[in-house]
Amino acid sequence: MCRKKMTKKSFIYPFTTLMMAAIAWMMVSCSSIHEDLPECDLQVAFKYDYNMLSADAFHTQVERVELYVFDENGIFLFSRSEEGDALKTGNFRMTLNLDLGKYMLMAWAGAGVSDSYSLTSFVPGSSKLTDIKLQLKRDASCIIDRKIGDLWYGEMMEVTHTGAGQTATINLIRDTNNIRFVFQGATPDWQIDADAYTYQLVESNGYLDYDNSLLDDDRLSYEPYYIKQGNESLVTVEINTLRLMANMETRFTVTHKTTGIKVFDINLIDFLAMTEMERYKWEAQEYFDRQYEFVIVFYFNGSPGETGPWVYTMLDVNDWTWYIQHE
Repeated sequence: MCRKKMTKKSFIYPFTTLMMAAIAWMMVSCSSIHEDLPECDLQVAFKYDYNMLSADAFHTQVERVELYVFDENGIFLFSRSEEGDALKTGNFRMTLNLDLGKYMLMAWAGAGVSDSYSLTSFVPGSSKLTDIKLQLKRDASCIIDRKIGDLWYGEMMEVTHTGAGQTATINLIRDTNNIRFVFQGATPDWQIDADAYTYQLVESNGYLDYDNSLLDDDRLSYEPYYIKQGNESLVTVEINTLRLMANMETRFTVTHKTTGIKVFDINLIDFLAMTEMERYKWEAQEYFDRQYEFVIVFYFNGSPGETGPWVYTMLDVNDWTWYIQHE
């Protein structure tokens, strides 16, 4: 029987076909045999420039990142975390070894996430993206009189991992705010004892959904973690809170401890909105999400007394001053 002689040309064809098939299989199934292949890695970067300066402050402010990875249907796969000096380099990347395909990414960031907040427990292959909830820890009194950990949120709801050294960047938004209230007598007659009053910022913003929106929550009473008596006519208090919403009322009150009378009662949102400069042309909510530190100075006339109300004649918010005329 005669056998057909295999020529060089006919030999190259099946060999080339096999090689192409093998390469394609390796690219599609990165985790099958070579998990350290560069094309199997997705690099994830983080950016925090959603602030007043529109400058990336991730490497100077964020001390810990917790990243949650989901498949394209929103099923939880795994989580990764990193903290400390690695985040301070200015070029931090979190490396994920993933098969090529589509994914969803979500992150909570901040050094005090585990200390200040309760997070949903996740079960790989079962939990869903929409199951994620984060709640500020509180006791039955719902009083928050401690310094809460700084918190950031970020997500990418559609990431197509194609390989070839790809980097996906998650943009973060800050969810915590620090507010300093200064009560200053405009005349020597106005004097105040810091310990004679309670200071409360009342808001229902301590329960966040997977998309960073607010869920129904208890009415929380944020109270000072810092109080200082300057002189007889000067008191400073600092209060922190979670995300401020332009469409929700946030009341700040000062109550005399002995009489129980509210001597000062304002909707804080109205006052904070006064500091938004026209040149930014942002919607109110974007301004509140970008600005996270406020200093409000009230100047009072007369005597504060115990029955109130306190009457302020000048107001300074983040170095912008308004003179108030009361009818």
